[in-house]
Amino acid sequence: MAKLKFIKNQTETLEQASDRLIEFAQKSPWDLQFEFIDGQYFLASNLKGERPIGIEIDRELLRHETYFKSHSLAKEVLAKSIGIRSGKRPRILDLTAGLLGDSLLFLAMGCEVWAVERHPVVGFLIESALKNAKHPSIQRFHFVEQQASDILKQMPQIDVIFFDPMFEDINHKAGAKKEMRIFRELVGKDYDSAEILKNCLKIQIERVVVKRPRLSQVLIEKPNIDFKGKSTRYDVYFPKIMAQSSQIP
Repeated sequence: MAKLKFIKNQTETLEQASDRLIEFAQKSPWDLQFEFIDGQYFLASNLKGERPIGIEIDRELLRHETYFKSHSLAKEVLAKSIGIRSGKRPRILDLTAGLLGDSLLFLAMGCEVWAVERHPVVGFLIESALKNAKHPSIQRFHFVEQQASDILKQMPQIDVIFFDPMFEDINHKAGAKKEMRIFRELVGKDYDSAEILKNCLKIQIERVVVKRPRLSQVLIEKPNIDFKGKSTRYDVYFPKIMAQSSQIP
């Protein structure tokens, strides 16, 4: 049974944890240690010398906003993929929140975001980071700790579903950065990715965007359009158009 520890001021302390986090810790081979740093919890790495993992929301939002002040959104591949244009900021459902990398970009672009995360360890990090965040854009952010398949049954009012499944890919390069390595070990692959995408395409919304490694195969079928960056590809599906032409699998 793994240990579940919360450290404040270099001293182990009691912290209220969700039933799902406690259950995961009991079944996991990992020793889970959360360290309280600068007002929020971070997950200690399982390798000596590595910095703990967490989400610094205010810092990331400020970094993105500073970048977008000198770079046109119209030229950003991610912005194109989700349908941002002059006067249009779509409402986004990020089905795979993770460490909020994409969600915080959407916020910095001016979108309203619903972020979904099913893993209790990641959910705890997100909740802790949100309590520590002070940036005004957080008012447009909604976090749901839930299975992606469940929220698809009771959808918020959104325009775009964004899906970034995690699984092994034959074209994925070795030597992933620390966060991705730990995620793969701790969270595991998304074995239900194809089924989730099929369910997304049955929903009559503006578009579904799937984030993929640039050279990887499509998840289930050829998208209506794709947008390519240096290392990433965004496969874009238009469910309403697909329904009219009977393309939905």
